[in-house]
Amino acid sequence: MRPKVIMHTQISLDGCVRGFIDTGIYYVVANRFNADMVLFGSETIYTAAEQYPPETEKSFSKPLDKPGDNRLMWVVPDSRGRLRNLHVFRDSEYCKDFIVLVSRSTPQSYLEYLRERNYDYIVTGDDHVDYAKALEILYEKYNCSIIRTDSGGILTNVLLEQGLIDEISLVISPCLVGTGEPHAFRSLSLANSIALKMISFELLDDDHLSIIYKVLRNRD
Repeated sequence: MRPKVIMHTQISLDGCVRGFIDTGIYYVVANRFNADMVLFGSETIYTAAEQYPPETEKSFSKPLDKPGDNRLMWVVPDSRGRLRNLHVFRDSEYCKDFIVLVSRSTPQSYLEYLRERNYDYIVTGDDHVDYAKALEILYEKYNCSIIRTDSGGILTNVLLEQGLIDEISLVISPCLVGTGEPHAFRSLSLANSIALKMISFELLDDDHLSIIYKVLRNRD
C-alpha cells in the first residue's frame, strides 16, 4: 500500500508555474486535502532563497513532537546530496521536520550529514530514488495516508510518468505569462495519454479557478 498522492499546482492560464501574483489561494485549496505530508522537489527547496542563515546548535537536534502541532512533515528527494539548507525550513512555522529520500548512490558524506542532524532518511533505488518504494515506506512506517506535492513541475512530471499521481489539482490564475517562465508539464514524457475525470470545478476570489481531476487508472 501507498498514500494517496495529490499533485497540487498553481499555474497561469497558459500553464506557467511562475510569473503571477501570489494571492494565497494556492494554500486555501491545499489545506482542504488534509494531507499528512508534503512532497517537495529538491529544486524547490534548493532555490527557495538566495541566502540562508548559518546553522546553530539547534540545527543538530530533532524537533520535539508537541501535542497539537498541526504542521506537516516535509519530504524531499536528494540523491545527489546537495541540500544543506534544511535547517532553515525545519525552524519555520510551516515545517514539522524533514524526511529525505536518497538512493544507494547518494554520497556517504551526505548521509552522515543527515545523521549528525537527526534527519530521517529513506534509501531506495540505485542511481535515483525509487518513488514507488519510498511511498510504500511512508505509508507503512510513518502512517502517511495522503501526501500532497509542492513542486515546480519536474518532480510531479516524474510521478505522473511512473503512474504515482492519483489526483491533479490546478489553481488557475487569471493571467498569461508567456515563454519566460517554465510550464508545469514541460518535461512530461508519456508513451500513452492519461485519461482524467473531473472531480470539482470552483470559482475562487472572483477570477481564479480551482479544478481537480482524478487520474483514471487502477491503484495498486
